[in-house]
Amino acid sequence: MRVEEAIISRQSCRDFSDREVPQEDLEKLMSLTCQAPSAINLQPWQFTVVRGAEVARLSKKLLKAHSERGAGCKPDNQRTLPQVYLDRQKDLDKGMKPLLAEAGAEFATFINHGSLSFYGAQSVVIATLHTIFSQGRSLDVGIAAGWLLLAAEEMGLASCPIGLVCAYEDVIGDFLNIQPDRQVVLALAVGYANENSPLNRFKTPRAPMKQVVRWY
Repeated sequence: MRVEEAIISRQSCRDFSDREVPQEDLEKLMSLTCQAPSAINLQPWQFTVVRGAEVARLSKKLLKAHSERGAGCKPDNQRTLPQVYLDRQKDLDKGMKPLLAEAGAEFATFINHGSLSFYGAQSVVIATLHTIFSQGRSLDVGIAAGWLLLAAEEMGLASCPIGLVCAYEDVIGDFLNIQPDRQVVLALAVGYANENSPLNRFKTPRAPMKQVVRWY
């Protein structure tokens, strides 16, 4: 598969099967991920790969914390977002709601609970950044995450980046014994898609290039 093909075909999986990814495939995936470039070769990331029953245990703790705190996926500044961003969010809502209805799920609950249960994936990669670095270095972690997503697509693996976990990084840090001088940046669910799920029939649209690209 060419890089262009992986870019076009990749979509976020919102319903994973219970099939586990072989250890050797995960090792290959992480090896490719760590080939990503970073500013002055700092490679400021650290990845924790969680597998099998440990994913379910972590998810249980995250869902408990969510029931107590209520932090969800919607932005805190929802009411002040410019209309263009609200319209893009509505595109997601519009595309997902009929499929959620078919699956017997409610949007807000599904997105929040789905994120914190990693949509049923049997493998999850937790990406962290050393606190000695500025938030700007999160960009390096983001680049590596992009490489992981494309490498997963090329390897026939489904994936989904999940940002909500940042609201519960204390829970994750405690469960995974992550050093206190590292902050959680992102989680990436990795596995095999449930091919029969209506939730995997929707691919989010992208804004026209004229909206997001300037020429000078």
